[in-house]
Amino acid sequence: MESILKPLKEDLLSLYNNDIIESAVLLNSNLKRKFIAEKQQPMYFTGKFDAKTVFVMLNPGGASNDCFSFSKCEKFKYNGFNSFFDTHISEHINYGALDNDRMDNFDLKQAAFLYEFKNSGLDLPDFFSELKSERSKKLKAKENVLMNKLQLELIPYCSVEFSGVLDSEKQALANIEFLLPHINRILDAIISFDRTYVVFGAKQFANLFTAYEVKKYGKIEFGIVQNDRIDEMKNRVFWSTIKIEHKGKHINAIIPYSFPRRDLPNAYLKMRKYGELCYQEFSNKFGSR
Repeated sequence: MESILKPLKEDLLSLYNNDIIESAVLLNSNLKRKFIAEKQQPMYFTGKFDAKTVFVMLNPGGASNDCFSFSKCEKFKYNGFNSFFDTHISEHINYGALDNDRMDNFDLKQAAFLYEFKNSGLDLPDFFSELKSERSKKLKAKENVLMNKLQLELIPYCSVEFSGVLDSEKQALANIEFLLPHINRILDAIISFDRTYVVFGAKQFANLFTAYEVKKYGKIEFGIVQNDRIDEMKNRVFWSTIKIEHKGKHINAIIPYSFPRRDLPNAYLKMRKYGELCYQEFSNKFGSR
């Protein structure tokens, strides 16, 4: 996974030696706004490098101010850079097992979405009961979805929100040049192993890949955007397939446009249904797994 480890090492070395990530500073400058954190550890990935299922997010959440100082707060913990780098890699591979008693709604949201994806490599328990006695199943679902898939971040630097960058095709066209190294890193990582499913978890990815094709960086086949209303939800959910040709290989993927929506944070049964709709579309387009 050189496509991940090489830029990650460069960023961590910059942070370790200079208390700042130069590539994050450059991206903020190119985007003409203080968009992402420049002094916090990046999150390029979590989980298994060779996972059957890859879930790509826009970027990790977190504070985007510069009050934090790695040099003052964390550097003393490590016996040199190699210790820091190895610890970072180990913690992100084992991210799902680091805090066995922590339950995060976003992690369970992913588990619910992927529950109906067959042969995903996740082995998720049925954790949808509201009974307190079922907490152990939710903890197991959280651990499995974090440990047994590969999660990638388009931009590996933290921010409070993700807006003003890819919210429209116009924005995507204006920013595609600055994001191209990050796109290629993601695509390189995906084709490094055989994958069963690839999910790009936000509508912004449709704008991003539209700009990617317009600029002739690669060949992309877009599926028809589908939509449905789940149960009593006021707003419909949307999704589409996408097929990307990259370095002679094809990436078959689904884009659940509505995945980040605020009316779906704790609605695990609704998210499960949404995932089932996306799985069916993926299977219809690319064949069942």
